[in-house]
Amino acid sequence: MTYEALTDLAQQVTDEKTFVRFLSALREDCESSQHDCESRYENCLEENHFQSRSTKNFLRSMEDWAGGDFIEGEHAGAPILRRVATMLCVGKHLRNEDVPR
Repeated sequence: MTYEALTDLAQQVTDEKTFVRFLSALREDCESSQHDCESRYENCLEENHFQSRSTKNFLRSMEDWAGGDFIEGEHAGAPILRRVATMLCVGKHLRNEDVPR
């Protein structure tokens, strides 16, 4: 699933049922992601792979995003489950400072 398709699905979250649908898609995307691709991190964004391969990095990316857009209220007014779904989408990608050099 492309990142755009995943974020579009996150934007459709309005209640528990649509949130669970989003979670299922995110899990399936994670399971189908090629975690051991040859280039590891370099081509992950282009190929829609999960860059975050650890819970630590997944949570750090979410926390980093939450400390900016989320805490600044840019998503105020959106259903809380939609905001959480968006945060989970962000967790898929590493923060710049976490990318191996």
